[in-house]
Amino acid sequence: MRWLRRALLDFSSEQASGGGIFCIITRCNCNETADISIVGSSPPCIKNGDMKLPYYLLLAAAVTPAIAQTQASAKSSLSYDRIAVGYTSDDALKGYNVTGSALLGNAVIISGIYDEVKAKDATFLSGNLAGFGLAYKFNVGPGDLSFGYTYKTGTISGIGQVGAYVVAGIAVAEQKGFNLNYRQAINNALEFSLGYARIETNYAFEGGAGNTYTGDIFTDAGVGSGTSNIYSIGLRYNITKNLDASLSYAFQGADAGGNKMGVSVGYNF
Repeated sequence: MRWLRRALLDFSSEQASGGGIFCIITRCNCNETADISIVGSSPPCIKNGDMKLPYYLLLAAAVTPAIAQTQASAKSSLSYDRIAVGYTSDDALKGYNVTGSALLGNAVIISGIYDEVKAKDATFLSGNLAGFGLAYKFNVGPGDLSFGYTYKTGTISGIGQVGAYVVAGIAVAEQKGFNLNYRQAINNALEFSLGYARIETNYAFEGGAGNTYTGDIFTDAGVGSGTSNIYSIGLRYNITKNLDASLSYAFQGADAGGNKMGVSVGYNF
């Protein structure tokens, strides 16, 4: 009997100027002779074999502003005063979020995010997360290059029935780290962004299960930390001057929850 082969806590960055999504991965494989264990694992960096595409994305983010500087400089017209509702999904979690950002003066960007999430495999686990971001942007040719810091914290918990076992668990984590983001308009309606984030995650978890037939009880707990590299790409379509639709994709590897997709609809003030 095996149950909960893995419980992995991690954060990933949704966008370089915003917050990431907290992930708890649970894999269930129940049979009649199971042992119960919960193992915490630090989120690894992307493996060498998966680095080519993210490397090209990061290279493009660095080279595009340099090329733009050789052209006639024009002030960026990108909007940062925005509130949005969105949906994100990876191999571990799915959920809805509310995000907001504002431009203070001409260079400082503040942002916030609130998530309601649910685990895909262990569907009885759910929770909420909240975070903020602070960034400084530079106008580089037709686009903006920003450097920032994000922080996010949250809790996922629940109780449910898995085969003959009543299972309960809770996980608490925080994410903090620096990020780099390049954003540029392609035309009056379409724009893209490229991002990189270096994220530190600290977490603690506790769980237990009881067999409803034999009365056997199993418990486990642990703490951990790790650092991850997250690469992201985004596309935004400005439907009107105030309304937009956005799509984002993060490359973060299978052990960190799998590549993550996000969609949102936003209102620009």
